Amino acid sequence: LPYLELLRQTRSLRDDAPINLEGQQCECCLRSRKLTLWVVRFSKIEQIELWASDCSSASIQLIRSGLFPCSPVYPTLAVDIRVLDFVRRLFLRIAPNYTAWCNAATDFLASQGYHLPGDDPLRRRFANALQWYMSLNDMATARIDTTLQRVRVEIIPEAYATPSRLSPKAHCLDESARGEGLDSEDEQRPRAARRQGVSMEEVVDEDVEERESRKRCRSDSDSAEEWDPSEDQPTLSRPSEYLRSRCPLCFGGMKCESIIVAADACFTQKHSAQKGGRDPPRTHPNSYFIPEEEVNAWKHYADCVRSRKQSEAPPRKRTKGDTTQVNDEEQDHCEEGLRVPKSVLDGCLASFTAADEARIKGSTRFFDVTANMTLLCRHDRALFTVNMNTPGEGQHYVLALIAKLFENLPPDTIVRFLYDIGCQLHRSCLKWGFLKPYMTRMSFAVSIFHAFGHQWPCQMIYHPRKCIGCGLSDGEGCERLWHALSHLIAYGRVAGYYVRMYNLDSQFNFNSEEGMWKLGVWLRRKVLACENKLNEAESVLGKCGFSEDILRREWDAQIKAQTKPLPRQHKNRGKSAVEEALRLRKSRDVAADYVKDLRHRIIDRSSAPWETATAELELETALQTLRKAEIRLKTKEEALGVTARQQLQHLIKSPFLTKKMNARALKTRIRERLRSRKFELDRLERSFRKQRSEQRINEHTQDSVKRRDPGIAELTRKYNKLCDDMATLIRQKKAPRNAIAPVRIEMEGLFNLDVDDDIWLDIGLGYDDDDNGEGIGSAPPLWLSDDNVRAGIRAMLDRDRCLEERKRLLNERDAMQEWFSEEWMVVLTA
Repeated sequence: LPYLELLRQTRSLRDDAPINLEGQQCECCLRSRKLTLWVVRFSKIEQIELWASDCSSASIQLIRSGLFPCSPVYPTLAVDIRVLDFVRRLFLRIAPNYTAWCNAATDFLASQGYHLPGDDPLRRRFANALQWYMSLNDMATARIDTTLQRVRVEIIPEAYATPSRLSPKAHCLDESARGEGLDSEDEQRPRAARRQGVSMEEVVDEDVEERESRKRCRSDSDSAEEWDPSEDQPTLSRPSEYLRSRCPLCFGGMKCESIIVAADACFTQKHSAQKGGRDPPRTHPNSYFIPEEEVNAWKHYADCVRSRKQSEAPPRKRTKGDTTQVNDEEQDHCEEGLRVPKSVLDGCLASFTAADEARIKGSTRFFDVTANMTLLCRHDRALFTVNMNTPGEGQHYVLALIAKLFENLPPDTIVRFLYDIGCQLHRSCLKWGFLKPYMTRMSFAVSIFHAFGHQWPCQMIYHPRKCIGCGLSDGEGCERLWHALSHLIAYGRVAGYYVRMYNLDSQFNFNSEEGMWKLGVWLRRKVLACENKLNEAESVLGKCGFSEDILRREWDAQIKAQTKPLPRQHKNRGKSAVEEALRLRKSRDVAADYVKDLRHRIIDRSSAPWETATAELELETALQTLRKAEIRLKTKEEALGVTARQQLQHLIKSPFLTKKMNARALKTRIRERLRSRKFELDRLERSFRKQRSEQRINEHTQDSVKRRDPGIAELTRKYNKLCDDMATLIRQKKAPRNAIAPVRIEMEGLFNLDVDDDIWLDIGLGYDDDDNGEGIGSAPPLWLSDDNVRAGIRAMLDRDRCLEERKRLLNERDAMQEWFSEEWMVVLTA
């Protein structure tokens, strides 16, 4: 290539390129033409002449002379390649702005006496030259990579195998069933069947799209079978060269036993729908984007599977007059393959669904790309990305990312996947059969900074600091990636569809290249942090006073106790009825006290005449309120069963149990308000645009959050007072035998919502704390009653994660050395 020859001759543009232009007309060509061009350099504008012909085109002549034309055949302007390379590197660090650059360059050169004829003479032609120079530079890099890959295949047999492109059906069926198709009847979707997700499912903005999806569901599944590989397709013995080039630490070694990846969506990376349609296709030679047809195929397949299984499922029993809720007599349980009860997963779903609905998203009426979802490894290096065209986070996007990852991995690699709603994705995969062949070597966890939105039993199973194998990974590399791409938000919305994708690919490649030089520093930093955290954990573990065997036994007991399914709904309904009766009794007492106060003011001779008159007027209304309260209380108490009445009498006579009930209600309310506050601030942290209108919205949101903080603090102080009162009653022996006082909530760090904060633990507040399975009043377990045991359990888990992290860091160091040795050998051989 002339461009590569130029780089070699000028030592990567370090030296000046000699001007080598045709000064005479070519005699053998009939279409020779003399051209006069303006040349833009760093410090001057000059004019040159050349003869362009079929034998020697103007573009080739200019590139060999270190210039790049604004058009391929008969250019009128050429730009010094050094200038273009400088601007290319600049626009990788700031938002591309051709107008500002060209105006500044024109003004700078004009101040030195250089002028170009015409109005706005530079912008359009300079933009064309820069656009195609970027393409040329990327194609040159791809050609070098292709040459090195040919050499690699010759000297390393393992590099010969290429990843297979599979259909969504092939990713979800067992090996024995991959060649079999779904029955045509199963692929047809009943008209009455509607999609029902078990997580934040795709929210269709228009009914037309939903109807078209149902029509395509019946016709596109067969065409997807064309993706299935042939039987003689070689199996990968190591990660594909694509993944090895993305992250040497994860995929660079000869063996890849396990990896940790994370995915997240950014709803600020939108693209505005354009009336003229999309611009001409332009694909980066080293693209990160999964093809649009593959993503659509996953969407159609997921819709078909859900509609088919929902139509086959037997109808559920519902209460009279209720069309949405399952019968209250339904038994809570752990669904097959899951360790968290259904009620807990439903609570996580409700929490994130409410936060998802409150997020400001782009409508598909105004945006043809509403967000970007990216899959990253634990070193914050992007692996794959997809364009989203639905208002919500449809599961088919993350399924397409995971499936593409497994296509590029050997069949024995273990994948640990971190996702904001990892529990719901795990639930969906088991319920609908998604990614079925990979479930035995795949585990799910939630991203650490979004764990606050999950119920505590869910965090015990899916939090990265509680999951075996996650080490010290946090799953929040996507947030750092979105921050690095924030300067492209405004530009990406108005640029052409494919221009935007090309610029994102260029930015991904640039970040990957920049990060490659920092991997050694990253390893060193993580090793030091791991050792410090390990020393702290071992210090706490040694001071807790309990052996590791006891701590592990107590941790297992805690998991078993706090993740057990709830009792039948009628049992909880009885407890709720008791609490409601107690609340009505208090309301009756308040009304009675008010009537007594009014009567006292009427008969009191010292009362002023107007006070007596007011009391007489209010007495009749107060008596009616009291009678209504007595009727409601009598009706509720008569409806209680024998056991419930005993519980009610017990609560009435026991101030400890009354305070316990009130403390439980307060703590639940505090958790809800803290979680809601965290979601609001999370939306602000994800807001990267700095428009004045959005700044005002963010400022208003921040002010609203701050105004509600004193209310949360006041609730916390009331809760702490109840805890102190309960502790006093225990010391005075006015509480049930072996009763446990709840743990106070520390005001410092109240709003953090970390995984090990006491706000999550309902110690001493549960319904069954007085009945631990060994009879009423039996001694509580150590994990519930001993602070040292709880501290020891946390330290033990931290130490386990640190040991896992240390082992993984050693493996990553070896992988980087193996990768570098191979790259060095390939380069020397080439």
